Amino acid sequence: MLRNAISPCQSGVWRALGGKLKVTQLSSTGYLGQFDFCAIARMGNAEDSHYCQVVESPSGSRKWYKYEHKTGCIASCVTLN
Repeated sequence: MLRNAISPCQSGVWRALGGKLKVTQLSSTGYLGQFDFCAIARMGNAEDSHYCQVVESPSGSRKWYKYEHKTGCIASCVTLN
């Protein structure tokens, strides 16, 4: 493939999932719980040295943590039921 070239489209099913999604909104800091995926949903003031971070640790463990400094943020976490 050429560098910077657009990849061709591929048809077919890559992965199929079934069930319902359960979404949880969390504002607590530290350990959030076990979820399939978490992301930052809302963040307050984001000036210099302010941050909000949502991480899975260790990777692949489904254990999610939220850290923030000098700002407030909310994480949305999803579990496939």
